[in-house]
Amino acid sequence: MSYLEDFMQQWKVYLQHQLSHAGIRYKVTNGGDVFDIKANSIAYLSWLRMRSHLSVELDESRDSIAWFMLEKQLKALAYKAEKGRSNLVSKLYIEESQIHICLNFNYDDEQHVIYVS
Repeated sequence: MSYLEDFMQQWKVYLQHQLSHAGIRYKVTNGGDVFDIKANSIAYLSWLRMRSHLSVELDESRDSIAWFMLEKQLKALAYKAEKGRSNLVSKLYIEESQIHICLNFNYDDEQHVIYVS
């Protein structure tokens, strides 16, 4: 599994937990996991926007922008992880399978974005 796939799965688990906590069901379609993650992410971002004071200032197009920014962060982190993997393996004398990166997701309600660290 590539780092991007792994990171998307980590986001999916986080997303499912957050949706469940909000009383929203994670919807599965015939479009595949990538489509489901995107659709459910936008639904979650919409829910976050609507329950914040930003709902007056921002329209639903901002949810798609927030998803794009999240996806871009995940891709950038996956790229860095792929590049740094061989360096870690050679310096620490470990197997690639021993490297596991756990991501943290934080919602900024002022900017209506999710930061990944």
